[in-house]
Amino acid sequence: MRRFFSAVACVALATAFSSCGGSGGKSVPPQQARDPESYVAPNMSAPRGTQTMRQIRVPQSAANGQQRRTQSVNVLSDPGFESGGFASWSQCGNVNAAMSTTRAHTGTYSGRAGSAGSTSGEINGDAGVCQQVTIPTSGSLSFWVYAFSNETSTTYSYQEAELMDVNGITVKMLWQAVDETNGWVQHTVNVSAYAGQTLWLYFGVHGDGYSGAYTILYVDDVSLTGSSTPTPTPKPTATPTPGPTPTPGPTPTPGPTHTPTPAPTPTPQPTATPTGGPTPIPLPTGGQGTSCGSSCGVERWHVKTMSDPYASQVNRNVQIVTVDTLVHAAVPSGLSASSDNVRFAPWELKAVRIRATLVGWKTEADNDYHIVVADMTNPSETMIVEPPSSACSGACSSGYGSLYQSARSAFVTCLGSPPSSFTAPGKTVVADITGIPMFDLLHGQTGVAPNGIEIHPVLSVSFVSGC
Repeated sequence: MRRFFSAVACVALATAFSSCGGSGGKSVPPQQARDPESYVAPNMSAPRGTQTMRQIRVPQSAANGQQRRTQSVNVLSDPGFESGGFASWSQCGNVNAAMSTTRAHTGTYSGRAGSAGSTSGEINGDAGVCQQVTIPTSGSLSFWVYAFSNETSTTYSYQEAELMDVNGITVKMLWQAVDETNGWVQHTVNVSAYAGQTLWLYFGVHGDGYSGAYTILYVDDVSLTGSSTPTPTPKPTATPTPGPTPTPGPTPTPGPTHTPTPAPTPTPQPTATPTGGPTPIPLPTGGQGTSCGSSCGVERWHVKTMSDPYASQVNRNVQIVTVDTLVHAAVPSGLSASSDNVRFAPWELKAVRIRATLVGWKTEADNDYHIVVADMTNPSETMIVEPPSSACSGACSSGYGSLYQSARSAFVTCLGSPPSSFTAPGKTVVADITGIPMFDLLHGQTGVAPNGIEIHPVLSVSFVSGC
């Protein structure tokens, strides 16, 4: 009876305890618990949400300890988050981030943002930690991230590091991904182009509220270093010992006065951004009626020609930006071929001016002048600018037709007749270009920005050099 009971007990408990017979007494290793934030396949059965606004909520004032010196040390306060709170870092966004002890690269704490876990879905909006800082000369930023996501692209959700202005608008996207790192990874970015600017440094997660996916970010050991030239300490000036007064000699007879030839004034070189305060773009003068002109374009054509219902809401006060800033702007959620009468804030609701180098141009099938320009500092960064033809529908009814034609004429005067295939100008041409940004759909356009942003329409152009 005792032997029978033992055999039954052995069978019943075999999965929880060591084997009873024929195993040599070896124990079964315990099963390792799954990391609640590790990858799980996304549930693609639910539709994705949309968001048209991409402006991160920033504090009205910086947390304590933000005014740091600019020198070859880390200018950030609490770079390892070891305070465990928000004394130096602030909350940015509309969803709370946190200081976490779950994972740390060094020490005890790290900053954490995003989904609560791998089964909780995306956050709806932006969550992150931020710190206002003045970028040092020769600035270099490094940071460590531990990231989780089951997204396959940054269309709807992403982890990010960026520089923002006081309004929470992206100045520079430093890093953007949907990574599943399985450990800590370091990133290093050169931010010397923003030396002297006081900006918000932000680490966080953007999500669209989708229940079938998740995106999480931990950040730790952030370093922003640079250099400055110290002001030398003046040395004391030696006081000379007075000597005997010399006996005056005869006064020499004055000779002819020599008038020096003035040196030629150096030709100023174009700067990376336009200078001076640009005047607002003019109000539309009235179009030729909604039925005027030939049918030229299709996708987002009313936005491209300022004939959409929201064109009147565009801020006409021109903001000076760079190509670099525009090509790193976030793609609006919900952008599609049907977004013909919709504008996405903030970029499609403001007038901008860039200074850029012309790469090449051609005439498109829709009669637009397709012009590719490059950033003055980073020439590998390119984007498209296009003045439409006032003979096309939409353009002729917008009230801006005369501006479009003036811009087109200026390009022709400088570059000659527009070619039918993409052609480089054959000379270095720098221009200030004013217009309205819009996001086009990517379809293999020559010189297109990675986010599809264009200045379309171009309202005016002023050539700085080369014409």
